Amino acid sequence: MTQPQTATGKPVWGSTSLRLAALSGFLVLISMLAALALVYVQVSLVLHRNVERQMQQTQHYIISVYESAGAEAAAQVITRNLADGKDTDSELYLLTRPDGTRMAGNLQNAALQLQPTESQWVVKLHRNAESVNAKLLSHTFSDQARLLVGHDLRELEAVESTVATASVMAGIFSLLLALASTLIFRRELARSVGAVHSTIARIRGGALQARVPVEPAHTDEFAQLEQDFNQMLDHIEQLMNGVRHVSDTIAHNVRTPLTRIRLRLQAAFAEREATADDLRAAMVSAMEDIDSVSHMLDKLLHIAQAEAGMRRQAFEPLQWSDVAREVIELYEDLAEEENVRIDWQCEHDAPVLGDRSVLAGALVNVLDNALKYAGRGAHIVITTRQREMRTTREGKSVSAWRSEIIVRDNGTQLQPQDLPALAERFVRLQPDKPGHGLGLASVRAMMQLHGGEMLLASAHPGLEVTLSLPAHG
Repeated sequence: MTQPQTATGKPVWGSTSLRLAALSGFLVLISMLAALALVYVQVSLVLHRNVERQMQQTQHYIISVYESAGAEAAAQVITRNLADGKDTDSELYLLTRPDGTRMAGNLQNAALQLQPTESQWVVKLHRNAESVNAKLLSHTFSDQARLLVGHDLRELEAVESTVATASVMAGIFSLLLALASTLIFRRELARSVGAVHSTIARIRGGALQARVPVEPAHTDEFAQLEQDFNQMLDHIEQLMNGVRHVSDTIAHNVRTPLTRIRLRLQAAFAEREATADDLRAAMVSAMEDIDSVSHMLDKLLHIAQAEAGMRRQAFEPLQWSDVAREVIELYEDLAEEENVRIDWQCEHDAPVLGDRSVLAGALVNVLDNALKYAGRGAHIVITTRQREMRTTREGKSVSAWRSEIIVRDNGTQLQPQDLPALAERFVRLQPDKPGHGLGLASVRAMMQLHGGEMLLASAHPGLEVTLSLPAHG
């Protein structure tokens, strides 16, 4: 026997969405049925208790009248109760003399044979040629007179039947509601999962630009999941484009020095009159080119490690001011040689959590870049500070403190449209300067590793680089 199939060719119960939806509907149905059963039981108990309380009060009153005023007075009470028009059809009475003759009531003497007990009040009796259920209380006086006080349960059973019918109807409605909610839940879940599955299939087929369609009107958890999935795809596509760009650029940047090395060595080898000094010069030049390629590959490896989130060691509390002091001391001699003035403005110690060697390397790259492009006689200002940033989340204003170090030089005037490209790999606005265009790209990756960011702005003239990290402590 084959199982029913879904539109995708899978067994119906093989669908997780259907199983979850069915479970949800089943739980709703069970909850509704339990609630209806509780209502029915409570209503029935309340009705029976009210009848029993009323019967006990009436019995006690008639007994007290009999013992204080006599049998005739008790009979008059029974006759009055049956004539007052209140619950006349359901009230049952019988008062007999000690010899068994009937004095008052609407029950026949045959009812005396029913013998109700304290634990079992409900009995069957014949009334108006009908067999009905009734609650009866029996009492025997000291003179052997008998009193029966009862209540016909037909009206109460009619109310219970009405409540039971209403409960059954509500149960059927709950079942239909559970089925409808199951189908709706499955449809919504299948819509979101189906859209993600379709997008994955398209990406597997090579369409890396495919995205899950997101309806702006939807703000539920599935819509948030779709948005997060699209953001992940955007990041993956960005990384793939970066890998493709890096591979193409590496092929170009490595091929050029390797070709140059080969031509120089080939020329030196082909030159019959080449002296030992000529061969040594060719070898020195080849080694310099090899060192340059090796340095470029090391830079790329560090960037890849930082972007992959690989830490060299555990992060520890430190201060931007300490990092700035160490790096400035390292560059004092070089700055003096290049006639460059480096000023440090410590507005705040700027505590952060990070890897000291990695953050120092980031600052060294920024300072190297400033010295290279600002040139001799430049003025570089390094500032450490702490700044409060306010953002809005779910309609509420949230503040967060950032610890920053800013490196500003007075070098070449930069155009605003050139700033975003400075952080890309192998981008060099001045090709005549030595280097591979990896310095600021490496800095950006180091900041991302620490959960921070690198901000670029024009210093009019020159460049302003801000390394911003979450404040610690």
